[in-house]
Amino acid sequence: MSQVGYFIRETLISLRRNVMMTISGIITIAICATIVTGSLLFIRGNDRAAAEQRAGVELEIFLKLGVGQGEIRALQASLDESKTQQRIRAYRFLDNNAAFEVFKSLPFVKAEPTLLTGTKPTDLNQSFRVNLQQPKDVETVAKQYQARPGVFSVITPERFIRPYFKNIDRMRVVMLGTAISLLIASMFLVVMTVRLATYARRREIEVMKLVGASNLFVRVPFLAEGIVQGLIGGGMGFGLTFAARSLFNGFATQSGGALLVLKGFNLTNGDAVFLGTAGLIGSAVIGMLSAIIGLWRFLDV
Repeated sequence: MSQVGYFIRETLISLRRNVMMTISGIITIAICATIVTGSLLFIRGNDRAAAEQRAGVELEIFLKLGVGQGEIRALQASLDESKTQQRIRAYRFLDNNAAFEVFKSLPFVKAEPTLLTGTKPTDLNQSFRVNLQQPKDVETVAKQYQARPGVFSVITPERFIRPYFKNIDRMRVVMLGTAISLLIASMFLVVMTVRLATYARRREIEVMKLVGASNLFVRVPFLAEGIVQGLIGGGMGFGLTFAARSLFNGFATQSGGALLVLKGFNLTNGDAVFLGTAGLIGSAVIGMLSAIIGLWRFLDV
């Protein structure tokens, strides 16, 4: 028990002796942990939203204006065959009147009712909306119907979602790159804190070695110092992880599903607890490793 009390006392002395470096290291670790866990939260939410959207992915086959009934029936027969083969789950036909109702419900048309002036149902393309059995088949099915007689174009959600996910991937790289940079900076600050504490107590350490203290006994307070900095910074990051969860969920809710991919974006308290705990443990490990590096070959103790 006396040794435990000594370790605690020496750890607290070291933390107070270099208070500014200690605070800087803690804040940097907290920021680093928050960015890492926040990035992982954002990625998890988007993956969850993407999975939900892709489960009900649709493509729309637009027909040429004035298309004949024979061509429409041929497309229906082909779609029925694909449904029998379980390539598509369901489909529905939008005639001119249904297309006109959809056109009237579009947000930009509601904002500018004058767009309806002079627009007749027959001015709009009829279409088939097709719900696929397997989202991965979207491009294959689109190519199959693109060249069919009477087809004007085939629109797939992948054309709109893919650029978004490319931006998400870029954001992942930027966020994780920033986190790695902060990780290096936080380790550097903890290393410097431990080295300053070691240098300030070099005479005391020499005396302890002369009276038979082991290397482990000498180093434990410095290792504990690094771990304490990591735990405090990680604890702050743990709390900020919950704030990030609320922020992301709030953004997705306020968007009202304006962006297709945000439908289904949801982060639970369990997500925040899991990633926050991982960040806390990781921060403690970073603090310990930083202390080990700080002691490495600095003094022959």
